[in-house]
Formats: sequence, C-alpha cells, structure tokens
Amino acid sequence: MIKLTCPVCDRPEIEDNICPNCETDLSLIRQLQELPVVNEKSIVIPAGNSLNTQPNISGKLVILALLILVLGFGLGAMGTSLFAQQPSPPVSTATTTTPLPELKPPAIKSTPKFTRSQSSCGGFYYTVKRGDSLNRIAAQFYGRSQLFSKIVAVNPTLKSRESSIEIGEVFFIPNLEENCP
Repeated sequence: MIKLTCPVCDRPEIEDNICPNCETDLSLIRQLQELPVVNEKSIVIPAGNSLNTQPNISGKLVILALLILVLGFGLGAMGTSLFAQQPSPPVSTATTTTPLPELKPPAIKSTPKFTRSQSSCGGFYYTVKRGDSLNRIAAQFYGRSQLFSKIVAVNPTLKSRESSIEIGEVFFIPNLEENCP
C-alpha cells in the first residue's frame, strides 16, 4: 500500500483512506496514485486532420429544417381543408339600443354663498384639497392657524365639524379686517 501525505494537515506516511489527524478522506488521492504511469512515447496520435474530429452536420441540419418546413406547410393546408366549415347563412338579429342611465357626479357639499355683511371686507371661495384642514388653511392665508374660527364664523355649515372637512368642499375665506381699506 502507498503511504500518502495529507494535503490538509501535511501529516506524512498515512496508510489508511482517512487521515487520523484531521479525518480527511484520502481515498480519491489514493486511487489516483495507484493508476499506472503511461509513457508519453507510447501514445499513438492518428494520422490526418486531428482538429476536425467532429463530423460535418450542417448539411444534415439544413435538410432536416427543410423537411420540417414542408411538413408544416402540408399539415397546415390539410388541416384547413379538413376543418373548413360551411359558411352559415347570415342571421338577421334585431338590435335595439337601450339608453344607458345617466351617471351623476357625486354631490359635493358646499357652503351656501356668503352674503357680505357690513363688517366684512370681502374674501374668496376656497376648494378643499387633499391634506387640508381648517388650521392649515388659516395658517396659509392668515399666517396663524388659531384664526380658523374666522372661517367658521362666516361659514355656518362648518360649525361643530371643524375637524372633518371633505376634499372638494367649497367655503368662503374672509379677508382680515386689518387688511381692509
């Protein structure tokens, strides 16, 4: 039996197939070591073109492709002739059109038009957008969010629902008295 050196832990003179030091399996290395050594001079190289060992199959592939193409056309023509249906006589059907019901856009709650009193000096109508609240609207137009009560005072429909305005709702935003002429 050939004595091996473990390639993992470099332990010399191992006679088993498993290294006693690191338990590496050495059976494959042992099989390779036991193979007979072939002398290079005894190898016979066949004469002729050794690079072209694969047979020429391109011609066979072209013939096979043409055969499949012809077979496909033949089966297609045969299939259309076998499964061709007799044209059915035209059937006249009475078509009646029924009008579709009208779709009404969802009603948007809006505050009734503001009638300006003597204490007011104008303003404008504002449509609520996504993310708006009365505090944000007051901060945007008055500079202070605490002044949202001025908006509620001129829009009676906003009373008791200051925190639940809806997108698309329209209400009047009065001008501040200090900005009036």
